[in-house]
Amino acid sequence: MYKNSLILRVCMTEKPFVHNSAYANMITNFIFHEDVIPLIKKILHKKGIINVGGPTKTVYSFAKKFNSKIKKIYIKNNNKLMPKNSSMNLSKLNKIIK
Repeated sequence: MYKNSLILRVCMTEKPFVHNSAYANMITNFIFHEDVIPLIKKILHKKGIINVGGPTKTVYSFAKKFNSKIKKIYIKNNNKLMPKNSSMNLSKLNKIIK
């Protein structure tokens, strides 16, 4: 890694949530595109790797807040391609933006 670089690992999605169903057993840190912009303004001058996302919750919980008609779906236990927990540690981001 270069000394003067900033790497952002961002977990964002479209607004509105475009899908009719959402995983009730997958945990992530979704945040809408428009909510990332103010965060980037606060961290743009930093160096290193910073995870950027919203509070840790299921995809269904995230989507349900904005669409009451969203349906639950589940990742099967034998699905090797999609992890049930893709959440990120946001402690570095939270420390910077406070």
